[in-house]
Amino acid sequence: MDQLAQALINEGQTAIPNVLLLHYREIGMTNDELMVYLQFKRLLDQGSQFPDANLVAQSLGEDTNTVFQRLHEMLAKKLLTIESVTAADQKIHDRYNFTGIYDKLAVALAKPAPATANTTDTGNARQQVFRNIEQEFGRGLSSFEMEFISKWFDEDHYPAEIIDLALRESVLSQVYNLKYMDRILLNWHKRNLTTAAQIEADRQSGLEKRLNQAPKTRQTGDNAGPKIPLFKLGEDQQ
Repeated sequence: MDQLAQALINEGQTAIPNVLLLHYREIGMTNDELMVYLQFKRLLDQGSQFPDANLVAQSLGEDTNTVFQRLHEMLAKKLLTIESVTAADQKIHDRYNFTGIYDKLAVALAKPAPATANTTDTGNARQQVFRNIEQEFGRGLSSFEMEFISKWFDEDHYPAEIIDLALRESVLSQVYNLKYMDRILLNWHKRNLTTAAQIEADRQSGLEKRLNQAPKTRQTGDNAGPKIPLFKLGEDQQ
């Protein structure tokens, strides 16, 4: 009992609002995401300005990649934002901000029937875009890059299929960065190309136009057609 009392004093306490425990599923939060949040909140309450995901993974009995996957999902649902800040040691750290959870709770409690199905579908599409870009770029995405991609969904309202087409154009051009993709998306938006069908039609039209404008060369040698004899009218043909 003495050891328990000492542990209670040393580790401190983490207060969790009951309203979160009652309504977290209404904002699209899963059980796994809730547990990740609780562990991060514990570290924050203990005074850690930049909680270590490895410590969270250790507490949950999971690997670090699984924890990062949960963070990706929460980022996609706007339950979390990640800020890159320079600490006193002049090193750049990721700061996890979970205020989005309570922002969504406030909205959910003000509505009688939140549309959780649509939120889930959007989150799944976003996660697939994350995976597609990571696969084509051949590396994982940084927290800044995930935030950058999320703005395509939340602020620019680009459909996932349009982002995938921009990724394809970037790969074909062998330019593997998000700013290049952003310029492609902005160009399509300015030209009012808002669906995959419109973009494909525009691409095909441009290809046909370039083919028609290409100079036509006269065939010679073996590839030339049969020779046609020339003669003047009125002359005898030999």
